[in-house]
Amino acid sequence: MSILDWFDVGMVSAERDDNLSKYFFDNGVTKRVVDNASAFLVLGRKGAGKTAVFRYLSENQAQFLDEKDLLVPLSFEDYNWNVHALLAKREAADSLTYKQSWRFVILVEALKAYVGALEREGAQIPKRLGAAMKLLNKLFDTPLPSIYQIIGRKMLGLSKLTLPKFGVDPVEGGLDSLEVSGGEVGFEDVKASDDLQAALSRNVDHLISYLEDALESADIKERRIFVCFDRVDEAWDEVSLETSKRVIAGLVSAADAVSSRYGRFLRPIVFLREDIFETLSLNDTNKLREDCGALLHWTRDTMFKLLLARVNFYADQAGIDPVDDLFDKREMRQRAKPSSYLLKRSMMRPRDVICFIRRIVDSMRNHAEDPFAEQPQVSFDKLAVESIYEAESGYSEWLKKELLDEWGVQYPEIRQLLAVFQNHGSTNIDSDTLVEGVKSIDGSDDRARVMSHLRFLFDNSVIGFKVGDSTAWRFKCFYPSQGFDVATEYHVHDGLIRALNLKEPRDTSRQM
Repeated sequence: MSILDWFDVGMVSAERDDNLSKYFFDNGVTKRVVDNASAFLVLGRKGAGKTAVFRYLSENQAQFLDEKDLLVPLSFEDYNWNVHALLAKREAADSLTYKQSWRFVILVEALKAYVGALEREGAQIPKRLGAAMKLLNKLFDTPLPSIYQIIGRKMLGLSKLTLPKFGVDPVEGGLDSLEVSGGEVGFEDVKASDDLQAALSRNVDHLISYLEDALESADIKERRIFVCFDRVDEAWDEVSLETSKRVIAGLVSAADAVSSRYGRFLRPIVFLREDIFETLSLNDTNKLREDCGALLHWTRDTMFKLLLARVNFYADQAGIDPVDDLFDKREMRQRAKPSSYLLKRSMMRPRDVICFIRRIVDSMRNHAEDPFAEQPQVSFDKLAVESIYEAESGYSEWLKKELLDEWGVQYPEIRQLLAVFQNHGSTNIDSDTLVEGVKSIDGSDDRARVMSHLRFLFDNSVIGFKVGDSTAWRFKCFYPSQGFDVATEYHVHDGLIRALNLKEPRDTSRQM
């Protein structure tokens, strides 16, 4: 049987992969964030697998959570971010502008999950929680509003809402003091009216206080409630960049506030691109990363375990170890192992390796189905090493596009930075040449700005350098603890060489 009859590595995109839960490999980040009561951030580069972790946690809760724990997965692939702008606190700092609307979302989702669990268990619902559910029912026409109802058109209908004053007991009739306007207010009407926006903001403040009191009146310490947010970067583009920054910063601030207030019992978890987190206007960003973040990072061992889990699923067999056994040759040119060759051209993200192998298989299929071949059609028992070279150009172009997609919005200079290497024409570039090329981007001799560009290139593994007497090029993606140093010579990441049309000088240096 030809290997092409069964070989597959699944989809590049986790949200489109129906088999993800059947061969998902957890590298430990899920347990780290669940078990750490202070953690509310899962950070990773584009393609590192954040959505895969989110999906697997959502579909396999029993593997990570206690029996009574609750999980609310919220994915924002189709969401009107502009509605948050209508609930913004204009007088607050940028990082806090949308904090209140996100706190409202978290509290409502936690309340829904907790009351729903009590109903399924046949347990009595505490009086204040019951009153809160009545309130939600009156506001949203349902006691269990969806995320789109919470921050959506129905919320715009609260412009004439009068909430009960503090001290009014809704159980004793306070709910009758709530007045909701008969018709909905249009989006554009609210957007154009400062008075309506201020009214909405005040309503959210009162609602938050009311729901917090109701939730804290119940004994939720017997279980944990996880409210998880994924794909919050869906509106991260040139048009919505500044708004997205404030909206996402508000979510992080809200998650921080809720985590601090409720400890281990109410746990928001935000899955977020690392590069986006770095651009947010937040206090103590480094503290949040160190104390409250779990970094989704892959090692050589975990990367190939992930790959084998996928291969074994599609092959319906086990025991293919190591990864090099998949290939028809144990060594490539210059005695490199196929696994090392693939990994060196990745940025240590599952998406990279999966994409490269899919292109290798496509290249093999082209040979097997070549209508102009004079010889009989080829049958492959294993992956062909020669197809790695054939697939590399297409993969390299893909990797370059991924890098531009990742940083093109918030760091548009990346296009000019890559052009510096392309114009130079070699994989190795000395420090003086690189600095002069970078200076030309801004047209200035600002050393701080030049160093900022070089550090950006290193932090995103576009360039690496040698450390001490070592002959190995060190890249951030392979050595995450390595800091940036000014070096005499830099090397462009091997995965970008073909896309930038670079030539490799004769050099015995290696990356790993």
